[in-house]
Amino acid sequence: MKHSRSRTLLIGLVAGVVYAFLIMLIVNSQHRNVSLAYIFVLPITLGAIPVLFTTKEQLQLYKTDLLTPWAITITFFFLCFIEGFEGMICLVVIVGPFILLGSLGAFIYRFIKLKKNGSNNMLYVSLLMPLLVLFIESNMKLVNQVNTVETKMIINADRVTVWENIKNVRNIQSNEVTPHFVHLIGVPKPLDGQLNKEGVGGIRSITWERGIKFSEVIKKWDDGNGFSYDINVNSKSVPPTTLDEHVMIGGKYFDVLAGSYRIEELRPNQSIVYLTCTYRVTTNLNLYSKMWADFILDDFNQMILEVIKQRSEAHVTHANPI
Repeated sequence: MKHSRSRTLLIGLVAGVVYAFLIMLIVNSQHRNVSLAYIFVLPITLGAIPVLFTTKEQLQLYKTDLLTPWAITITFFFLCFIEGFEGMICLVVIVGPFILLGSLGAFIYRFIKLKKNGSNNMLYVSLLMPLLVLFIESNMKLVNQVNTVETKMIINADRVTVWENIKNVRNIQSNEVTPHFVHLIGVPKPLDGQLNKEGVGGIRSITWERGIKFSEVIKKWDDGNGFSYDINVNSKSVPPTTLDEHVMIGGKYFDVLAGSYRIEELRPNQSIVYLTCTYRVTTNLNLYSKMWADFILDDFNQMILEVIKQRSEAHVTHANPI
């Protein structure tokens, strides 16, 4: 029985991974990777596949059935990543639904099989669910949603010092950037930000790692207090291997549109800086997409403000040594 149980688990694992790849390829052909079918329906269906190969007696060991979809997900994601089908950012964003809904699916289908005295007919039919939902979604227009994230940070420096370190953020060194979640998922680090002239119409040239460059065109200028800008990205200038298409700036699903800096002086040697970022998501899952975009952009903004904070406070310390 032990050997038989191991064998059915292995068959369920392999069949689940093959099925996941098949659905992914179909989804890719429809250009609907950011979809309900792929992110939320496929994981539930993956929970059915191990149950298909499990006997009624073996289903009594329910913990294994609930965890098998995790093994399918991890194997599927690993193969997707090494083969270049998905980038790390996207895999991190969708791993939660795959893990949780996979176990939920296994629980539901286990219950169905036990109630149906081992019948698999309904389980086989459920394998068509992602395709049905994908067909419905393919006839739905993607929805644009524009959102704004605001990040703030207290800096122990006067307004003038902070202002100078905001206008130009030149030659960012690796030791100035503390580890952040965005780095763990592969978002490139900033390297340089240079303003060619002050005032409306000025352009801040931004450079990130991996050859990413874009421009911030100043549209409002309040000298000493802040400025706002539009972001212009030439997607052709971004190397195709840098960001996958689902999070490509200026891409089909996501774009960063504008931003602003604002300084408030709390006291003579303490200021608070607000950094806002306005972005677009275009999916059928904008609520879920917004949750992740808000988190990632806020984390990225925190990193930028930390560099400004370090430089501003270091300047004050150097100017007023103890």
